[in-house]
Amino acid sequence: MEVGLILFGLSIVLFFGFFAEFIFKKTGIPDVLFLILLGLVLGPFGLKYISASQLDFIAPLFTTFALLFLLFDGAFSIDLASFAKGLTKALKVSLYNIFLSALIISLIMLALGFNPLISVLTGFILSDISEAFVIPLLKQIKIKQETYSVLTLDSAITDVFCIVFALTVVAIIEANVFNFQSVLSEIVRLFAVAGAIGIAAGIVWIILVIKVFKEHKFYMTTIAALLLVFFITEFLGGNGAIAALFFGLVLRNSGQLTSMFAGVMDRKYDISYKDVSSDSEVSVKRTISQGFGISVTSKEEQFFYSQISFFLKTFFFVYIGLLLSFADYRIVLIGIALSVAIMLARHSTLIITREFEEFDRKLIGSVFGRGLASAAIAQIIIFNNVPGAQEIVGIAYIVIPLTIILSSLRVFQLRRKFSTQQPNPAAFS
Repeated sequence: MEVGLILFGLSIVLFFGFFAEFIFKKTGIPDVLFLILLGLVLGPFGLKYISASQLDFIAPLFTTFALLFLLFDGAFSIDLASFAKGLTKALKVSLYNIFLSALIISLIMLALGFNPLISVLTGFILSDISEAFVIPLLKQIKIKQETYSVLTLDSAITDVFCIVFALTVVAIIEANVFNFQSVLSEIVRLFAVAGAIGIAAGIVWIILVIKVFKEHKFYMTTIAALLLVFFITEFLGGNGAIAALFFGLVLRNSGQLTSMFAGVMDRKYDISYKDVSSDSEVSVKRTISQGFGISVTSKEEQFFYSQISFFLKTFFFVYIGLLLSFADYRIVLIGIALSVAIMLARHSTLIITREFEEFDRKLIGSVFGRGLASAAIAQIIIFNNVPGAQEIVGIAYIVIPLTIILSSLRVFQLRRKFSTQQPNPAAFS
């Protein structure tokens, strides 16, 4: 394909992305629907301008960077208090949905005549929540920070569980051995390594910005640090995307963290002064603050990151549209059935979110779009020559865009209902 034609295509996609976001802000119709539709129109079942296979050389790099950067940027909307309150709730929501959706998908696959292990594998492959869908969507809806934290953390947590459990089933298929202790230790290790490196890197970066870079820090140096954090975490066996989330969380709360450190360093001094009325000397203790909180990221820098997120989101969902294939009607029908089952399973989350207000409960139950982890593991099982891999991949590539579409429609319907009836004051303004 000619370079000029490629650049023209990139221009059209970006303009379309801006238009789709504008429509979303004005009408509430999710922009991802338009972007997926554009990918479908440009793809093999539309104008045949480009196919997903033509992007195979760049897709792994692009989708991985999109995943970690969207998590990093998403962390800038989470404060420490919301994170602390949301972590336990997010873990509860994640575990409930992973095992329920995996169980339902496995039973449907079994009923359709698939092998039990292949059925369970498909269930875990399709158990993640897409950060690339969740975070851009939430950033365009005004919701409580705690709810934002729960959904953001949920999308990050499910990725790890999805990958670990799916790869465990692959190992069982290949070796016919299962070790629960090794699965549990693997999950703990992924989270522990990622969390430790992300937090440590964030603290080091704060110190570097304050002591070394000062006012000469460039925005791109932070992105370079983010990529380094991802590499080190993956090299040491952790989850790079989770580390990116913690790294962003520390930078977002740098003002609060440095203020707390300054408070620890405060000194108490004895100060004497003359009491004129009694002509006597009075001694008092005063706390002298040694410093104030310093935020290492400005609003301008955060806006810059949000523009990169817009770019990544736009092309990610167009790429999802390119993946849609209607060549095998049986696979399409199975994908539709599983997508509806996933939607119904997620809706049952209302049972375990009674502590939230009605809008927030229903929002949590409406966000279920599958994404990158599902697509990545689908590719891994092809490389490992897992029996039935081609069918699983075909099903995954139907379920991913379809669940995103169904979830977008559910959120759109929910927003319209609450904006015309009794809007949640924290969600709308």
